Amino acid sequence: MSASLLPDTVRQGEQLGLVLERLSARLGPQRVLRPVLCEDHRPEWMCRWQPATLPLPRQGAPGTELPQPGFVLPMPLRLAVRDHRPVHHDSELVMLLGPQRVEGGWWDRVEGAERMRNVVRDYWVALSPQAGVLWVFQTRLDGAPAWYLHGHFA
Repeated sequence: MSASLLPDTVRQGEQLGLVLERLSARLGPQRVLRPVLCEDHRPEWMCRWQPATLPLPRQGAPGTELPQPGFVLPMPLRLAVRDHRPVHHDSELVMLLGPQRVEGGWWDRVEGAERMRNVVRDYWVALSPQAGVLWVFQTRLDGAPAWYLHGHFA
């Protein structure tokens, strides 16, 4: 009997559900998670994680006008601005697609606080000579607009 986490021999035709169930039994259900798309147009709340053994919800996620990146930063990174254009790695970004306006969250309050998780942003697909294709947004609340990097395309 092997003491390894995964079996030594490859089992042909094994279903993903059985593999996830076995891993959850060995590691615990809170350690084997899968993403679930939520019906929220704000990127921070578009996905939540649930134990892999739970059934997926039937509703689909909303569509978007712009492509979504494969990698979203946990916290958006504020970009420098030169001549009213965002700068990343000392070069101005070239806007390829956009804007896609995202507004919402005025109804979503943080528990125990008077603060809301309201976002008012314009998202763009941008090109950086050093970093490739990026997902950036410009804020439209709280005074002067600011630019942020929010994701990378593979």
